[in-house]
Amino acid sequence: MEKFEEIAKHVKIKTEHKLGLDCKTRWNSTYKMLSIALPYKAVFNRETRVEKLFDCAPSEEEWEFAREVAGRLKLFNDITEVFSGTNYVTANIQLLKICEAKEQIRQWAVCGNPIIEQMSFEMIEKFDKYWKEIQGPMGLATILDPRFKTDFLVGFLETLTGQSHLECLEKVSEVKNSLYELMKDYEVEEDEDNTESTAPSLVNSGVLSTISARVASRRPTAVRFKSELDRYLDDELVPMNTENFNILDWWKVARTCYPTLRKIARDIYAIPVTTVASESAFSTSGRVLSEHRSRLTPEILEALMCSQDWLRNKYKGL
Repeated sequence: MEKFEEIAKHVKIKTEHKLGLDCKTRWNSTYKMLSIALPYKAVFNRETRVEKLFDCAPSEEEWEFAREVAGRLKLFNDITEVFSGTNYVTANIQLLKICEAKEQIRQWAVCGNPIIEQMSFEMIEKFDKYWKEIQGPMGLATILDPRFKTDFLVGFLETLTGQSHLECLEKVSEVKNSLYELMKDYEVEEDEDNTESTAPSLVNSGVLSTISARVASRRPTAVRFKSELDRYLDDELVPMNTENFNILDWWKVARTCYPTLRKIARDIYAIPVTTVASESAFSTSGRVLSEHRSRLTPEILEALMCSQDWLRNKYKGL
C-alpha cells in the first residue's frame, strides 16, 4: 500500500477522480485509493519511462494484489454508503449488512492468499471485539421489520456469533421480552394521550362497568400486550422481493392492527446506525456560526440550518 501512496504524491492526472492517499481514521479510504489508481496502471508504467525521478511503480504482482484487495474491500465501502444514508431507515438493515461482512471475512480466511488470510484473521478479531454482543435496539429493529421478524434475527445471530440455534433462540427470547416490557410503557402513554377523546363516553354505563371489572380480574394485564405482538409475529412475512418497500409506510398502514407496536417502531427507526449525519450537522453549524458571525440566537441558527436543508432537499432530485 505504501507504493500506491507514493504514486499519489508524485503523479498528477487531470481527471475528475483525483488520486487519494490512505487515511488511517477513514477505513474505506484504502479501497478508494486503490480503486481510483487501478485504471491508470498504464499511466503509471509510462511515468517510469518519461520521468527519471519516478521509481516507485508497483510490479505486476503488486498490481494484481491491489486489484484483489480492492475487490474485497468494495463490500465495506458499499455498506458504509448504505449506513450513511439519511433519506431512509437504517436500523432495520444493520444486522443484515454486518452479517454480509462477517460471512465475506470468513471466506477470505481460506482464500489461499497468505496475506489476505492474515488480514482476515485480524479483521475477525476486531469484528468480534465490537460485535460480540448485539445492541438491544438493533434486535428490536430487526423484529419490527415485517420481512425479518424473529426467524431472521435467529439466523443473523447464528452468523454473527457462531453459537448454536438454541443459544440464539434464547437471545431472541430476551429481545422479545424487552419488547413486551416496552409495550407496557407505551400502552400507558397511549392511554394518557387519549384521555381527552371526542368519542361518546361509556364510563357511566353501570352494566359495562360491572362487566369490565369482572373481565379485568380474570384477564392478566400482560395478555393484551402479548396478544398484539404475537399476532404480529404470527402473520406472514412480507416477501423480500417486494418492490419499493418502505418500512415506515408499512407501519403507517398497520397502525389500526398494531397501535402500540407502531409507536415503538416509530421511535426505534428514528435511531441512525451511524453518526455521519450528526457530524455533518455539527460541521454545518460551524460554518453558519463562525467567529465573525457569532451573535446569532439559537432560534435564528436553527432556522438557517433547517432552511438550508429543506432547500437542498427540494432540488436534490432535479
